[in-house]
Amino acid sequence: MAFKKLELNDSILRSLEKNGFTKPTEIQEKGIPVFLENKNLFGKSSTGTGKTASFALPILHKIDVTDKKVQAVVMAPTRELALQILDQFKKFSSMMANVQIAPLIGGARMGDQIAKLKNCQIVVGTPGRINDHINRKTLRLDNVKIIILDEADEMLKLGFKNDIDAVFNGVENKVQIGLYSATISPKVLAIANKYMGEYEFIEVQNQMDVNNNINNTYVITKGYKKEDVMVKLIEKHNMQRFIIFTNTRANTTKISRVLDQAGIKNEVINGDKKQSQRTRVMRDFKTSRFRALIATDVVARGIHVDGIDYVINFEMPVDDEYFVHRIGRTGRNNETGSTITFINSINAVRHLNHVIKEFNLEIDEELIDDIGLEKSKDMDRPEIHDKYRPRTSYADRRDSGRGNSRGGSRSGSRDGQRSDSRGGSRSGSRDGSRNNSWGDKKPSSRSNSWSDRGASRDGAQSESRTNSRDDSRSNSWGDSKPSSRSNSWGDKKPTSRDGARSDSRSNSWGDKKPSSRDGARSDSRSNSWGDKKPSSRSNSWSDSKPKRSSNRDGFDGGSKPGKNFRNDK
Repeated sequence: MAFKKLELNDSILRSLEKNGFTKPTEIQEKGIPVFLENKNLFGKSSTGTGKTASFALPILHKIDVTDKKVQAVVMAPTRELALQILDQFKKFSSMMANVQIAPLIGGARMGDQIAKLKNCQIVVGTPGRINDHINRKTLRLDNVKIIILDEADEMLKLGFKNDIDAVFNGVENKVQIGLYSATISPKVLAIANKYMGEYEFIEVQNQMDVNNNINNTYVITKGYKKEDVMVKLIEKHNMQRFIIFTNTRANTTKISRVLDQAGIKNEVINGDKKQSQRTRVMRDFKTSRFRALIATDVVARGIHVDGIDYVINFEMPVDDEYFVHRIGRTGRNNETGSTITFINSINAVRHLNHVIKEFNLEIDEELIDDIGLEKSKDMDRPEIHDKYRPRTSYADRRDSGRGNSRGGSRSGSRDGQRSDSRGGSRSGSRDGSRNNSWGDKKPSSRSNSWSDRGASRDGAQSESRTNSRDDSRSNSWGDSKPSSRSNSWGDKKPTSRDGARSDSRSNSWGDKKPSSRDGARSDSRSNSWGDKKPSSRSNSWSDSKPKRSSNRDGFDGGSKPGKNFRNDK
């Protein structure tokens, strides 16, 4: 079908012919007749399907150009999308006389906007700034006949619901409404049911499902610096006009410096830029003043620039939908284009697989072994977390120690031995028997033992629990002591915090015993000092009583630990 069959006025048809539009897209062919019949329209359509023309052309056809009052309001979620819609209106009305369009977006001078509102028929802007002008009474909605919500799902995500409500509440007359959304959510349906009442529903399948003009690839960058891979791929494919998407503002600046060093002209656009800067950057990009546009997802939706040959995803976007919006910047309107996505972790692989399945995409791997890069030594370490690696068989781990002890050692495997002791050893079996083993002496179950003398629960309780299980999780060293994190000095006493502090919960000083602060309590749950044993969890020795130092945090004689000296609990 040609545009002539849609019964648009001659001025619009001449404008379309002048700009090279000859055949309507699916959403245009289905949506324009609905608008011309004064019906409300709910269009489910993604970006890149030509939906802007599906509402812009009927608006231009229906407005009264002799009336200098606002007759149509078009709302978009971002400044860039609003400016893009404005450009489309200008193209479609290039052969029409007396058509005035006012852009109302944040970051622009309020005075200039107020001046344009005095004699315009169409307003295009963001909900927040449009609501500002309504509150200032510089925008009057008395003559408004058409309201368009473009990318309604995104506007609601960005929190513009109150501003949308304010616009509809300011309209006194019945208006024709066009709502366009890439997705249908309960919030979008609530807006449609509240303000549209009866409407025609048109669904156009996601263009990414059927667009064969885009060659999507990915590269595995693990082991390489992504910046180096990026520069090499730009040279390999001789990219002339391309967009590099990244998730953070900091990365846009970093990538820009890398491209500057490589002699590639580029500009950055992100949320930190003023509106005047963002407008200038987009204008210069369209006129090929530079090759590379480095951007966050602020320009991922609805930005149409002719002749973009490549899109590079420096990293996967946080939102799956933005992957589709990113790659949709190329291959538009029957042009060909290519995309490259960088993958450097197992999580990125999973994310990409999910996107491929969700949007029915075809993405092939591009090998980068032949681009002349050597793997960075700093990147040799695997980036895949150990828990995602294939598990070795239990038999292979039989001889490997598994140490995690405090003052003792913890080692073992499922078929071997496992110890987890505090001051001794801990091992156990599934039959529930808990036996402690220190050399040749074996106390009864869950009893405390120091050398060859037992202690009751009234004494210092040892939590050295040795549990024997059927799968042989027991550790026995006979007359030898475990080496893992256990401290043994025989007849010597360890130095204080001024020297080497003991992190062990099991302290052994042979016949020497440490003095303490005020009888400072030993945090070791199992204490062994040769033939002496404490009678309780406080430190006491039958033949001596610790002296209280004149220095509250010190000891009388010997090494003096620091103020915060204590055995770790």
